[in-house]
Amino acid sequence: MNTNNANTISPETLRTEYVSPETCVFSKNENGFLAATINGKEYKRVILTRSLPLSFPSDYICISDIEKNELGIVEHMADFPKEQQALMNDELDQRYYCPVITKIESIKEKMGHFYFDVMIGDFKKSFAVRDISKSIRQHGDAIDLVDIDGNRFRILDFEAIPSKSRRKLEPYLY
Repeated sequence: MNTNNANTISPETLRTEYVSPETCVFSKNENGFLAATINGKEYKRVILTRSLPLSFPSDYICISDIEKNELGIVEHMADFPKEQQALMNDELDQRYYCPVITKIESIKEKMGHFYFDVMIGDFKKSFAVRDISKSIRQHGDAIDLVDIDGNRFRILDFEAIPSKSRRKLEPYLY
């Protein structure tokens, strides 16, 4: 249990260290989990989280140990060799699973909730959204939707989905 609070944390503790391919190497441990060697120190299991998941999904990746102690930050994943990027992407894809919506079948409002019937590839999926103004975000051509359970769905390119689907969603884009 971490007993630190604002009065007991030193400035050295708050210092962020950026890692590079020269100071950080990722691997898989014997159980298939992501491991890392950072500045010569081995960590048997590390966790990656995106600091800015929507704006910069491949930049500013925080590396933590299993006790959630920050070990460093990958400023740009592209600086790492392809095999290292693949290990990082595998870990991040598991943490940030986000099904891609290819078609919107219907959106119905009922008692303050919005019910979506969508296609994710060849599979039909239904989900509900509570506060539609806070649950839909547009980022360039992409649109993210968050359902009442906190699950995230994405439309990669709004203009690429069928025009009937676009017309169903357009009234809710502000």
